[in-house]
Amino acid sequence: MLNVLYPDIDWSHIKYIGFDLDGTLYDEFGFIVQTYKNIILANNKFFRIEDQTKILEFMTERWLHKGSSYNRIFEETFNQYATRNMSFQKEFIDNALSIFRTFVPDILLPERNSAILSYIKKNSYNIFLITDGNVELQSQKIRSLGLDKVFNNNIFFTRKFGSEYEKPSTKILKYINMSSSPDKIVYAGDREVDKLFAEGAGFQFLKVYNLIYCR
Repeated sequence: MLNVLYPDIDWSHIKYIGFDLDGTLYDEFGFIVQTYKNIILANNKFFRIEDQTKILEFMTERWLHKGSSYNRIFEETFNQYATRNMSFQKEFIDNALSIFRTFVPDILLPERNSAILSYIKKNSYNIFLITDGNVELQSQKIRSLGLDKVFNNNIFFTRKFGSEYEKPSTKILKYINMSSSPDKIVYAGDREVDKLFAEGAGFQFLKVYNLIYCR
């Protein structure tokens, strides 16, 4: 199965498979749309009601263009559409960040992806998950997707140890007990930073989005 889905890897000697979370195991865009809608509705005092659709389009376009790590989306949104003066900008940004970090998303792991992970576990591969970003937010996503039951105790939040542990740094690996040599480990991710992390660790890198193979 894995040879067909991901043909660039020689799976015959692989012992461990590591995964990124956002964009790798699920389509992150659905989560982003839900969250931004919630932020806009909760902060409607700053904007015209008739602009809500345009604001959502603006925010999602910025996310698609800049990526999930871009930290100025809320600032740019306020500057572009707010009906209040700049003295209210910090209030809006703080409100938006609070919602973003605590939002409980209505997201599900696609059946296809669930089947792939089940196959991997049944075929005795060891699996682990490494994710950057706010720990509370990432934990919410993992629980909503049911990944806490898939990965059990093999979930590692780099931010728990400090921003210097985030990918592409390989410092997080000292907390992961792996008995195989790096060439027997694959790390799957969707971003360049995931590739750099894998290369720094000596792992093979598998580029996917929503577990769909990308060349």
